[in-house]
Amino acid sequence: MRLVVSVDVEEEGLFTGCYPPGDAPVSNVRRLLDLDPMFRDLGIRPTLLVTYQVARHEEHREFLADLRERWGGEIGAHLHPWNTPPLDGSLQNDLVPSEGIPAGQLAAKLEGLLETLQAMGPRTSSFRMGRFDMGPRMFSVLEREDVAVDSSIAPLRRKRGGPDHLLAPSDPYHPSPADPCTPGASRILEVPITIVPLVPWIRSVLRRISVGRSAPPPWVVWSTMYLFSLPAQPVWTGLGRLKAAARLHRGRGGQVLTLFFHSSELLPGGSPAHPTQGHVDRFMGRLGRFLRWLRAEMGVESATLSEIRDPYPPTRALAVGDVR
Repeated sequence: MRLVVSVDVEEEGLFTGCYPPGDAPVSNVRRLLDLDPMFRDLGIRPTLLVTYQVARHEEHREFLADLRERWGGEIGAHLHPWNTPPLDGSLQNDLVPSEGIPAGQLAAKLEGLLETLQAMGPRTSSFRMGRFDMGPRMFSVLEREDVAVDSSIAPLRRKRGGPDHLLAPSDPYHPSPADPCTPGASRILEVPITIVPLVPWIRSVLRRISVGRSAPPPWVVWSTMYLFSLPAQPVWTGLGRLKAAARLHRGRGGQVLTLFFHSSELLPGGSPAHPTQGHVDRFMGRLGRFLRWLRAEMGVESATLSEIRDPYPPTRALAVGDVR
């Protein structure tokens, strides 16, 4: 099983609804250096998914390019549409879903972000949408760009007013162009963050419940998200559940374990979950212990997002009923 460690390198303002549309604070970016001993010791080659508000600063572009070379990693694109130009005043915060933004506006924002990132080296081929807000409209925009790998799907999750990823597979797949949560024939490889169903039949149950409905009842959605799924995400849960998720994923044939966290979570006060240095230290300790366990007990091999694409030609797209 291969391991993808992805970091959303972004401005401060996480989960506050107060991302500034102009020159946003980005002091957290330098905190990535705190990961250096861990990443170099364990051979972690991360994918750094960078927002426009970070990439617009030359000093951060140089810093991140140096980290990419130091770690043998990759720089990808992370789109925050609410504060990525062109700005027309219609997006006042991060609560407007991508399905409510015109496709032409999304395309212009993505193109501007990719051009800004190109100052760091070759045009990026990996992408993640802010807030995991990937729906059919944004995916159609991605398909018109040189993006080869997306990692914007959070399986077994649904956001009110946003995308529905409840039925998405937990392992990489080629999506249907009309629905990024359904396996199909897109040239883009979807590498979802790893969240696994606690029982393999949960997706089948959700499909049956949804027959004749626009969506399952709220209590079913809540139960799926919080009782019947295990996230392999160190910022969300404890070490025991992380190990259980990894074992379960591999036991069901999972080939890729995809972790994510935000650069702002390395800065005390940079996110509500980490208000103090003590919270940051505990997260770093948990992350390090999980990565060491993955290497020692699971024998994982670190890879960047773009490197995952090679073993996944469209003919290997997962079947719709795949439990992974």
